[in-house]
Amino acid sequence: MEIFERRRLRVVLEITSLDVCYPEKVAGVLNAMNTLLSDANTPFIFILAVDPSVIVPCLEQTGCMKGLADNGYLYLNRTVTLPFSIPEMGARSRLQCLE
Repeated sequence: MEIFERRRLRVVLEITSLDVCYPEKVAGVLNAMNTLLSDANTPFIFILAVDPSVIVPCLEQTGCMKGLADNGYLYLNRTVTLPFSIPEMGARSRLQCLE
């Protein structure tokens, strides 16, 4: 396809709702992400939407980080390359959005 289109194609994967998965699945998804992103020329872009306070205990519970990081937050820091957070909305902000 890249030759036919004459441009580099990207596959964008959105990962959400990890908070409802078993800890082993959470660790498996993050490991799969790391594997797919290990090549410098990978065509994948991942958008990971998670609450770190929920995901970190899952990672620490599975032991998938042995030898990689001291805690789950360090592991996430090494996995996510462009982190950002959205602040919690107050009642007034929610009302303004609805209006």
